[in-house]
Amino acid sequence: RIQILFESRIMGVAYKSDGGQSRDSNGVKKYYRAALEASHQCDNVIKNSKNLLELFSPENSQLRNKLRSYAERLVVPPTVFARKGEDLIWKKVFYEVLAHCRSTKAHQTEPVKLSYRTHVMAAVGYYQHLLLKLQEHYCLNLCGVLDFAVDYTVRNQVNGDEQQEGCRAVHRTLLYLGDLARYQAEIEGESFHLLSARFYYQALLICPLEGRPHNQLGTLAGGNSEGVEAAYHYMRCLSSQVPFTGAGDNLKAIFNKNIALSKDVMCNPESYQPPKRFLICLLLLADKLSGPVSISEVDQLVKGLGGDFADCYTDSKEPFSTSLLLKIVTMAIMLAENALAPNGDNNQHKLVPSFVIEIMITLLGQAVSQIREKMIFATNDVLAAGPSAEERCLQVLSTVSILLPIKVLGDWIKIRHHLIAHHFTGALWHSLAELLNLFPHTQALLNMLNESLSFVNHQKVALPEDIAIRGLSPLSSLHSQLIFPPKTPPLSLVEEFTIRVLCLKSVGQFAASLRPKPGLQLHTVNDTYSVIQPFPPHDDRVRSVTERTMKAMAQQKLQLDVKSLEFSVNSNQYDSLSPFLVPVTSTVCLHLRTVKLLVATQRSVIIIPKQVIQDLDTLKKCRENHYSREAIKYFESMFKNGSWWLRSQGDQDICPVNEQPTCKEMSDFLNILSCCLFLAKKSQGIVTLLVPDDAVSAAKNNTAQPLYGTLYISMPISLYISLYLSLSLSLSAYLPDLSIYILFVYLSHHLFKDL
Repeated sequence: RIQILFESRIMGVAYKSDGGQSRDSNGVKKYYRAALEASHQCDNVIKNSKNLLELFSPENSQLRNKLRSYAERLVVPPTVFARKGEDLIWKKVFYEVLAHCRSTKAHQTEPVKLSYRTHVMAAVGYYQHLLLKLQEHYCLNLCGVLDFAVDYTVRNQVNGDEQQEGCRAVHRTLLYLGDLARYQAEIEGESFHLLSARFYYQALLICPLEGRPHNQLGTLAGGNSEGVEAAYHYMRCLSSQVPFTGAGDNLKAIFNKNIALSKDVMCNPESYQPPKRFLICLLLLADKLSGPVSISEVDQLVKGLGGDFADCYTDSKEPFSTSLLLKIVTMAIMLAENALAPNGDNNQHKLVPSFVIEIMITLLGQAVSQIREKMIFATNDVLAAGPSAEERCLQVLSTVSILLPIKVLGDWIKIRHHLIAHHFTGALWHSLAELLNLFPHTQALLNMLNESLSFVNHQKVALPEDIAIRGLSPLSSLHSQLIFPPKTPPLSLVEEFTIRVLCLKSVGQFAASLRPKPGLQLHTVNDTYSVIQPFPPHDDRVRSVTERTMKAMAQQKLQLDVKSLEFSVNSNQYDSLSPFLVPVTSTVCLHLRTVKLLVATQRSVIIIPKQVIQDLDTLKKCRENHYSREAIKYFESMFKNGSWWLRSQGDQDICPVNEQPTCKEMSDFLNILSCCLFLAKKSQGIVTLLVPDDAVSAAKNNTAQPLYGTLYISMPISLYISLYLSLSLSLSAYLPDLSIYILFVYLSHHLFKDL
């Protein structure tokens, strides 16, 4: 009672210092005294309860309802004690009961579970109703931010400062709802984690400078993604303008848990998949940069991270979700900023920013592959010419989500270019130019946007990636120019993609404007870019990263070509593709890449005739003929591994052909056709003879030149065609239903056409 009288006296003084508001001072103190009295009674209930069910007895539930009734009179309409009343409602009415149940783990068992669930639902209902009351009282418009929002701004009865206070109250209420959903997940299932995260993210939209939502999101993430997601949120919390101090201990716990794993990764890197290895090492780098550590130790770790990230994309499967990729990129930027801080302890770690550039180079290569794939598999209707062709094209490309983290990296590069000028810029500009040249013309993109989204000199409307990293200090100057929810108009996927591409093009324009050494050259007529700055030739690490990146991009290109070829094979136009493909010598020499693609599609078995192998053995003796040596090396490797889709002709896999050879070249060609005939009889189907398109082109011109000059055992074109015509007739005598196709391989598109 002494404490109640003391707090009441303080409240009375505070109320008088406020000058006396519209509500009666004696009434406020009366409600607060009653609330404090009920609060202490609730404390005694928890302290003296013999079992958990006693907490939910009718008498105790009525006591908490009485406390809530007194306290909420202090909250809305607000008094000078609104925060105290708010705390009493959360802690004494709802939270402490839940915390006491959770501490014993008995809330997950019957019959406590039912009472616990009812108590949580009562709390959720109260705070949902409070959200509506706060919006109404403070005349807020939170449409586009809250799930259940009403525009009360038309009333215009409060000033800006009061609205800010109302937004903070809504922010705290959303945190309460997020915590309640997290507690529900313990008994209802992990689906409530999504609801909890939704409330926390809405709280960030209301007050982006507050760090506590990030701390709660870190707690919610737990050990997901090897702890990287939690570490990201704790780092964001600590770097916020209003940090939550407990996040430091939470982050340290994540680092300590990662120590054992990171030691094992360093000793046995090959035993971990690249994505897991990268996440563990990224967390280790964050741990090292958080305190004093040797420069060499950090530099050694940084040198391997870029390669680990590139290795994550050697497989066609996406290693990271878009959300996680955004967190990784943002975390990398924060680490680079920490290393570059002029007043920090880590300002000597100058290699850390290079790791960020390596990430961007890898992502740019991935974006190029994905966009090319979208373009290849787009329907003719989407890519057809017409007044809305650009819009249809953008609809197809708007699903390329990897551009979100690339856009964030591009914004950071424009701000920090002077600090990263010497880190892989040649490879960076090369990859960026390759991506930008795939996009539609800038003017066509500008025509897609209405006046409210105009993109004259800079971005005006925040994109989802901007909203996700709002409050990140390195990009604060850029974000200050953007319109964020709830003021942003609703954007379609095409509009988001259009603005995103224009932002990326602004990075290209920025690179072209750098002085004295621009990175790119902009060709304004066709709106394309070319690289001016060459790759740095003397830095071994730069050369290693460049080679690794180019190798990864080449592998991605090969995967894309395989998918394109599969698409061609699966289309109705090519349903008649035979189960056996037989290439001639010229095909495997000059078009080995296409043979590899055909093997990778796993749609037909490719048989290499013994005659072709003999020709390759003869050709490899020519010093300048590297094509045959490359083909032999590939075939030997595939035969050794026992590939089902690539096999050599067996000794008995022959069938005589009723033709008399007039020269050695014709005899060699008959041996190949003998293999085709055997396969046709064996499979009772079609065998496709793979002949380069050069043969037909020369035949149309009636030339009798050797097919590939003196380096290749070949035969005159006219002999090819005459043999084809005569043998097709003679083969039909064996199998009347047999059809032989000469297959054109256009390397520019990798499409099949029948002759």
